[in-house]
Amino acid sequence: MVLAKDIYKKYGKHEVLKGASIEAVSGDIIALAGKNGCGKSTFLQILAGTMKSDKGDISFYGKDAIKDRHNFLKYVAYIPQDDPLFFNLTVKDNLDFWAGGIKDPDKSVIETFELTDLLKTKVSKLSGGMKRRLSIACMVQRKNPIVLLDEPTSSLDPYFQKSITDWMISHKEHGGTIIFSTHHEHEMLLADKVCFFNDGKIESIPKENMSIDVIRGRFSKEE
Repeated sequence: MVLAKDIYKKYGKHEVLKGASIEAVSGDIIALAGKNGCGKSTFLQILAGTMKSDKGDISFYGKDAIKDRHNFLKYVAYIPQDDPLFFNLTVKDNLDFWAGGIKDPDKSVIETFELTDLLKTKVSKLSGGMKRRLSIACMVQRKNPIVLLDEPTSSLDPYFQKSITDWMISHKEHGGTIIFSTHHEHEMLLADKVCFFNDGKIESIPKENMSIDVIRGRFSKEE
């Protein structure tokens, strides 16, 4: 289970998060939605442990991540918007580095993200979409149960967008939890819950109450 309660974060005088809360159980896919600058990326960074909140509680499977930050590393894989890659190294070198002590890259991950023919290629020579696939592969190969993705399908064509969402569904079916930000309506409809950010808080709408009309209506209220 993922539980983030009453998360606050301020940049200078600007308060981005004002008591944002979220709850997810094993097998949940949670979509984070809202206009640019609403706090989605900040919230994901706090959940990943790469940024500290000003106030609030975070726990994974009942273990306090604020008191023991090792729990972030133990449970969470985080893929930010900016690809965390070493551009002068090969695809395999990057996979090896981010494997965190695993002897060899996970062949199933390599196949899933269609990287087999690119292993000897320098990252600097990859397209934006290839880099995105590699970034996700690097982070998920350690099999962390909780995966946080910040706009995972950005720069991907429809074919590879589907490959990423197919992987997300597979991770869910194996009991994993995914929390991701997106601007794509069809991706929101995949989620078990859509969390809309507005004025630093979160409004959660379950899958059974979600539709394209609801999504569009929710965004129109923010304009």
